[in-house]
Amino acid sequence: MKFFCQFGGLLSAILLSSTLATAQPAPVKNAAKAVFTLTTFKADGSLLSSSHGVFIDANGTAISDWSSFDGASSAVVVDATGKKMNVTCIVGANEIYDVAKFIVDGKTASAPVATSGLAEGSTAYLLGYAVKKAEITEAHIDKVEQFMDKYSYYIIKQEMPGNTQSCPLVNAAGQVIGFLQHSQYTTDNHATDALYVAEMTTSGLSANDPVLRRTGIPTAIPDDEQQAKLALMIAGQGADSLKASKVINLFMQKFPDLPDAYYLLAQNAMIGNDFDTASKQMETAIKKATAKDDAHFTYAKLIYQKEVYKSDIPYPAWSLDKAYEEAQKAYEAEPLPFYQHLQAQILYTKKEYQQAYDLFMALTKTNLRNPELFYEAAQSKKMLNAPQTEILTLLDSAMSVLPQPLTTEAAPYLIARARQLEEMGEYRKAIADYNRYDTLMVGRHNAEFFYQREQCEVKGKLFQQALNDINQATRMAPQEPLYHAEKSSLLLRLNMKQEALEAAETSLSLDPEYSEAYLLKGVAQIQLGNKKEGLLNLEKAQQLGNEQAPALIEKYK
Repeated sequence: MKFFCQFGGLLSAILLSSTLATAQPAPVKNAAKAVFTLTTFKADGSLLSSSHGVFIDANGTAISDWSSFDGASSAVVVDATGKKMNVTCIVGANEIYDVAKFIVDGKTASAPVATSGLAEGSTAYLLGYAVKKAEITEAHIDKVEQFMDKYSYYIIKQEMPGNTQSCPLVNAAGQVIGFLQHSQYTTDNHATDALYVAEMTTSGLSANDPVLRRTGIPTAIPDDEQQAKLALMIAGQGADSLKASKVINLFMQKFPDLPDAYYLLAQNAMIGNDFDTASKQMETAIKKATAKDDAHFTYAKLIYQKEVYKSDIPYPAWSLDKAYEEAQKAYEAEPLPFYQHLQAQILYTKKEYQQAYDLFMALTKTNLRNPELFYEAAQSKKMLNAPQTEILTLLDSAMSVLPQPLTTEAAPYLIARARQLEEMGEYRKAIADYNRYDTLMVGRHNAEFFYQREQCEVKGKLFQQALNDINQATRMAPQEPLYHAEKSSLLLRLNMKQEALEAAETSLSLDPEYSEAYLLKGVAQIQLGNKKEGLLNLEKAQQLGNEQAPALIEKYK
């Protein structure tokens, strides 16, 4: 009888175990095939973090926690069959909820995401990770909180098996409702709505997201072509060259027939003085490009930039003539004015000023008409030694086509006209332009501006305004000896001899070999009655090559 009871108890346990195993819905068991382990690594290859996650489609889209990716340089997943795959990119992340959506390089088993949440008191199933048979645990939903009006945040008070961080929770239909997150402050477990993570998307500006910038894994390329191009451009401007190269590769995979990635590779090669690689990348881009005009134009700009900024590094295959030829091909493929604008700029750089002027002026009669064209025409006229009035007329035209009221767009043209007026002796008119520039750029100009305006004010005999400006220049750049010397010179004009002496001495303290400062110090000392010391400083200025010193020494001896 005792044996029968023991046997009966054992039989009951076996039957109960069998009942628990078969009580779990088949979709739940099937969903367990979508669970994986996630391992992230630092830049030096060392382990950063280990976690879990779940695939939500057959194309490698996955969701997991964000914290595993924070500071990561690379990541891999191992699925329920033991297959290892690399994480290629991150689609989105939220640090507050500690969630991330990403993509791996392979086809995957998947579990669908639930489009509606579970109610409080419902039962969910926690899917543990295992290569052979996953451990499935029933989880009681104790509380549900709503966020963003449509998503659920689940609180589970029961104790959960170990090593299940970020393992998915599914409903009876095998649909993912969230993934397990252990609380840092209580014994509770949480789960953020999987739908919230699944609906994350990327845009052209996603790479600037301060959270995503903390990982070396690139941001996914958007599906929209224009947004993808924006993402590529932002990646090219970033400081992380390794991350940028990953983005370029992703772009090429997604848009194999677009030339933009080749443009960026060519630009990077050119910056690194690898002109041969840059040339080959651009030739590939031209072959692949549907819009041949844009490809030729980009190549022309690249060559032009090299010839302007790196002309000291020889590369016989490139020249200004080659840049002009590529710009011409662009115009022949699509007669757009800005292709001719580049041609005009190339002509100017080649010192073919008359041809450049003619083309700049011709473009002012097209829909490209803008202040830059008139400004460039004015510079061409200046190089042709044209009358000052002709140059001024062109700068007036540049100002006339600017939208009203003036914005910071007008700033460079105001400065250009101010300098032209100053050169023509129209000091009061020049100062008016300097003042308008000051108003537009308030808080954004540097000491050089105040020095330049001071020079013009001195010529216009506006000495108080000049003194205000040179004082501002010395405040903004106190280590610049030129500004203190200029202040000394102006103070001498105003018969402020002691102040002039002090300004000259400040200049010399910053540059003990500055001849102009010795000259000014000497003059100030003589005017203060210290002729002996003053002459010694004038002689010092002469020794340092100051051309004014001999005449002053002769005068004061």
